[in-house]
Amino acid sequence: MAGTMTNIENNTIRMYWNALRSMSKNIRLGLAVKLTNSVLEEERKEMSDEAYTEEMLNKFFGKWEGNETADELMGIIRQSS
Repeated sequence: MAGTMTNIENNTIRMYWNALRSMSKNIRLGLAVKLTNSVLEEERKEMSDEAYTEEMLNKFFGKWEGNETADELMGIIRQSS
């Protein structure tokens, strides 16, 4: 969500939460997945497959920005443990 939510948005969220909070954990998790997928699908429609894949990798997994090779990073990790 970008920016600040309006009172109407907050009231809508509160209304839905009041209706949903008594449902089982599995139902709420299922709804959360559907809501998340609907948002990701909207983002997906706005970019190419390659751009979407890169965006999702960066968003959810991040990326390493350094000059070390994979072997050098593994060495650093092993030394730290």
